[in-house]
Amino acid sequence: MIRMLDHTADVGFELEAPTLEALFDEAQQALLMTIFEEPPKGGEGERFVRLSGPDRETLLVRWINELVFFVQEERFVPVGAELQIREDSEVALSLEARLVGVPLDVEAHSWQGEIKSATFHRLDVTNESGCWQAQVILDV
Repeated sequence: MIRMLDHTADVGFELEAPTLEALFDEAQQALLMTIFEEPPKGGEGERFVRLSGPDRETLLVRWINELVFFVQEERFVPVGAELQIREDSEVALSLEARLVGVPLDVEAHSWQGEIKSATFHRLDVTNESGCWQAQVILDV
């Protein structure tokens, strides 16, 4: 589930999913809903991502910022992902993902504007009663 949030100077969304990987996938979809009026579908291009972080919040911010980089700098829109998140040690998490997407076409994809980055403002990734939740604020 994705719920968009109104915020004074930024854009945000709340996420809810049954697994941590599904939560990160929801973050990807919410980001695309923020960037595009109608996010593209399908695609045959591939990219691979490896990220790590000391906690879930840092890993989520790095994940979203990596996706922003792909769209805005690499001109690749990741429309789908196969994610795996592992606890590497007591103090670190890692994420590996295979992204599937399409080349960015600003006119065809109804571009709504650039995102500067995901922020740590009010960011919290929690698991309550088997349901993963997060709130994300993007600096636009």
